[in-house]
Amino acid sequence: MHFFWKNKLKLFIIVAGVFVFSLFKLFSSKIFFDTERIINDISKEVEFTKLLNDENLIFVGFEFNNSLSYEGFIKIQELHQYLSKKKDIKRVESIINERKVTNKGFLPIPVKVLKLENLNQYEKSITELEKQKSNFINNDRSKIFFLIEVNELLKRESTKKLVDELFEIKIGDLNHENFVSGRIPSEIYMQKNVINEFIILTTLSAILCFILLFLLTTNIKLILMIILSVIFSIVITLSLSVFLYGGIEMIMIITPAILFIVCISDAMHYTTNQTKNINDKFLFFKDRLSKIGVAIFLTSVTTSISFLTFLINDIIPVARFGLITSFGILITLIVVTIVYAIAIDYEFHLTKQSKYFKVLTDLIIQFSLKRKSKFFHAVMITFILCGLYNLLNINIDNYLTDEVNTKSQMHKQVSFFDKNFGGIKSIYFKVNNKSNDSFTIQNFQSTLSLNGFTVDFSNTKLSKKFLTNTLPVFKNLDSDYLFLCRMPDLGSEKTKNTIESIISDFESKLEIQVGGVGYLFDNISESLTKQLIFGLVIAICSIGLIFFVLTKFNPKFIFIAIIPNIVPILLTLVVLQFFNFYLSLSNAFIFTIVFGLIVDDSIHIISAYIRNKSIKNSKTINDIIRTTGRAIVKTTLVVIFCLLPLIFSEFKSVSQLAVITIIAAVIAVFFDLIYLPVLMKLNKKI
Repeated sequence: MHFFWKNKLKLFIIVAGVFVFSLFKLFSSKIFFDTERIINDISKEVEFTKLLNDENLIFVGFEFNNSLSYEGFIKIQELHQYLSKKKDIKRVESIINERKVTNKGFLPIPVKVLKLENLNQYEKSITELEKQKSNFINNDRSKIFFLIEVNELLKRESTKKLVDELFEIKIGDLNHENFVSGRIPSEIYMQKNVINEFIILTTLSAILCFILLFLLTTNIKLILMIILSVIFSIVITLSLSVFLYGGIEMIMIITPAILFIVCISDAMHYTTNQTKNINDKFLFFKDRLSKIGVAIFLTSVTTSISFLTFLINDIIPVARFGLITSFGILITLIVVTIVYAIAIDYEFHLTKQSKYFKVLTDLIIQFSLKRKSKFFHAVMITFILCGLYNLLNINIDNYLTDEVNTKSQMHKQVSFFDKNFGGIKSIYFKVNNKSNDSFTIQNFQSTLSLNGFTVDFSNTKLSKKFLTNTLPVFKNLDSDYLFLCRMPDLGSEKTKNTIESIISDFESKLEIQVGGVGYLFDNISESLTKQLIFGLVIAICSIGLIFFVLTKFNPKFIFIAIIPNIVPILLTLVVLQFFNFYLSLSNAFIFTIVFGLIVDDSIHIISAYIRNKSIKNSKTINDIIRTTGRAIVKTTLVVIFCLLPLIFSEFKSVSQLAVITIIAAVIAVFFDLIYLPVLMKLNKKI
């Protein structure tokens, strides 16, 4: 302790040096957004899925003001030829080279759909086109679709340049809007917007937190030191990811907000009720660490444990996020403690709360102490039961666009292809015709179409085993038929049920194997989501064990501490139910984060109770609520102010994190200040 106090400035200089070094490291860092890593290992189970890898496909659409004329199609043909000749593009499929199968005699013959050699041929082909559904043009000929496969070894900059060009392409003098989607454009979009959003939202959070801190402390010097602590912690934490993994995961955009909350909350607990000058600074620092510091240490450990549970998940980005953020919380603890020691030594640790916030905190404390109404408790119990019901009946589903909100540009791009061209979600069917009945195969294809699948004959990337000069679905290859399909983003649950129904209908006649990135994502999303929820259970059990040890192996305190923190999550689910909330890969981890953050308040109250009990202090539970409760109200305000800008994030996981955490934090305050004391009073032997 004495060593820490004596060398606090040296330690601060070391931290500052690490910060500067880390800052330079961040300038050259990468942001990872790689969905393939989520399913890479599992995809090995389906051999032809890797063979038909669609990760390099780009979907390009054009919406015109009017129906395309013959002259318009000529310009489309020129665009097709231009794209086909680009060195970065491996192949192009569109209405220009689309073929349909016509049976003449015993042989299936692929026939070109659109003929543009002369006006007469064009008019005949248009007539035929109106009789059959094309994969590359809509019925009124105002929207067209290009499927582009880029070279596998295409560099990032070249890929970005190509995608930008596709967005800006002009087709002669035709008026049109461009749409570009697929994994590659989505990755570029996410990377670009993550950086921009990170800067904007982090800045807004910092401004709001600065205003809040001023209202809570009215001490500019202390505020600057706290903000500096936050910046140091964020930069060092993110650079740790660069050192370990070579870059930053997209999901880590929420790490700064979490560290903001942890850092400022720790500072609030350290500095609350410090309004008088002190004589012996070291003894004062030692006393604060032995009292408040122990509780802060425990909250840091418990919050870190919550994030460490992500390591059991098979999703690489989530596992990395959990590890880095858990380290970041411990780094924040060290930095804040160093800064607090310096603040005491230079006498700018004193705080003077704004009278308006003093009134607010006092009102909340008085409300919590006096609220004994049976009706109030009955309402709370009703809400808890509703929360349990919602928990047991909550939907688990996943969509390709779960990462972004419905107003985002990325969602708009995906929706265009979903509505007009059968979607971009790839699903493949490898079929063994046990009955050798060609009618069964044709019936299977019709069933796929009736169930929303677009059978895309041209979307092929085949080995020699499947290579054929005619269309693969009609070519018998050792009794194997291959259907390459796309479908709209209907959600993993509906897609799985549809596929299972089709397989069930044909299981007596056909042996069906399903693959494709879209199918694999749907197939594993539910299990991965359940893994994330299981992580929450582990976090709860681990933190319960900490309370068990903290209270000298008293099992009653486990329930006393855990219940006020589980209930806010249940009540949050009740609120979310009104907004058709469902669990997905993009939000399942949020509840573990929320639990890790809100449990801190319970730790501070229980630690204060145990501390006062051990020294035979005459303080009652109500007295503890009056003192510790003020700091808890302040930290809740910190959570609200810090996360408020994130509600407007374009990324759904970020905005949902903000909304869910704010709701749960507000509910948690009342349960910690109202029901935690009730539970503690019920057990007088503790």
